[in-house]
Amino acid sequence: MKEYTRNYYNNPDLYIPETLSELNDFVVPMQGNAPSFKDDTGYFPWRNIDTEFHVLVEGFGKVRDKIGEDRYAAAIDIAARAKELFLQDPDETNGKTRQGISLIHELIDIIDASRARRVAAKLKDDEGGVTGD
Repeated sequence: MKEYTRNYYNNPDLYIPETLSELNDFVVPMQGNAPSFKDDTGYFPWRNIDTEFHVLVEGFGKVRDKIGEDRYAAAIDIAARAKELFLQDPDETNGKTRQGISLIHELIDIIDASRARRVAAKLKDDEGGVTGD
């Protein structure tokens, strides 16, 4: 008889970041997960480049009003270019992964700039605090 362990992380719905800080928490680790974005632990067997970039784009959609249309359009474009670079370098042999990671840094810069602008303007987050979210 085969033993099965229950995986409490198995949720059919992908987690979509809803705030700038949640989005930042999602984007930063993408650098280390590139280029395949596969989970080697077995806890997240569904995770791959398609799911990660879907979550990324949807997350930017959730904060679109907070970052503005220009930054949103730039983020979506950067995400598409980064994904394409990662797809072109699945074995990290031709330098495209490094270029893709540089684009991930640009996404982080967009988030940081948006958060800094919100703090400077003293815009309140959903909970009423001035946190940059």
